Amino acid sequence: MDLQKLSEYILEGREIEFEYQGEKYSITYGVSDGKEIISFCRFYQETTEVTSVDELIKVERDGVTVLEMLKSLSEDKIWIF
Repeated sequence: MDLQKLSEYILEGREIEFEYQGEKYSITYGVSDGKEIISFCRFYQETTEVTSVDELIKVERDGVTVLEMLKSLSEDKIWIF
C-alpha cells in the first residue's frame, strides 16, 4: 500500500489491519483530550497515538516505519474495514 492509498483510507475513517512478519497490527481511530487521533499498535500491545498521517507514517516498530511495513506487503496481508 502506498502513501496516497493509506491517506485516502484514513481520511475515510477506514480501519486497517495487517500482518507483518507474523505479527498483526491495526490502525484505528478515537478521541483523546477532545482531539481526534489515529492509533497504531501491534495487536494487544500498547498503542501509539498521533494526530496526522504524516506522524503515523513515521512511527517505528523494530526499526521499520508504518509506511515501510505497508509498502512491503501484498494485498492479502492487509484488511480494510
